[in-house]
Amino acid sequence: MRDESGIMLITIPLILKRRRYFVSVLLTATVTFILSYILTVWNITGKSLSAYAAMSGWPFTLFSLFLSLIISVLAGVYSSLFLARRRIIKSKEISTKGGLASGGKNKLSGVSGMAAGLFAAGCPTCGAPLFALFGAPLALFSLPFHGLELKALSVTLLLLSVNLLVENIKKQLVCQPKSI
Repeated sequence: MRDESGIMLITIPLILKRRRYFVSVLLTATVTFILSYILTVWNITGKSLSAYAAMSGWPFTLFSLFLSLIISVLAGVYSSLFLARRRIIKSKEISTKGGLASGGKNKLSGVSGMAAGLFAAGCPTCGAPLFALFGAPLALFSLPFHGLELKALSVTLLLLSVNLLVENIKKQLVCQPKSI
């Protein structure tokens, strides 16, 4: 496990040194955080962070926004790694089938992590916009930590997807012997 985290900490900065991937992280993280903020504060309390904090409490508000920031950054890193992996595969002219063996696990966990983060966005006492689409606007209020557990799940799934993507990139960069 220690070796895997070391590889992840080496691979990610190497990829992000390229301008296109760094810009991708910034754009994706910014858009994701703005969307989360709009769903959490802007849309619910009339653009007032203090009104949201008055309803939910400052500790909950700060922790919720902190988790939203982490989700946004991880979503940005995930998207950049995904683009880098795609470019590596394209440059090597490797044909992939799109199944679990060629990165399906990291796609599934990445999409699941971002979806869980978006569903957790919202005010637990006045309704979450995405849960309202399914007829359960107060679903976050019924959870023990009012949706923070969904954000923690989102962070976990995004970390898993980033790790799987780094492993996949590492496999793509390793020279494979040609069969005779």
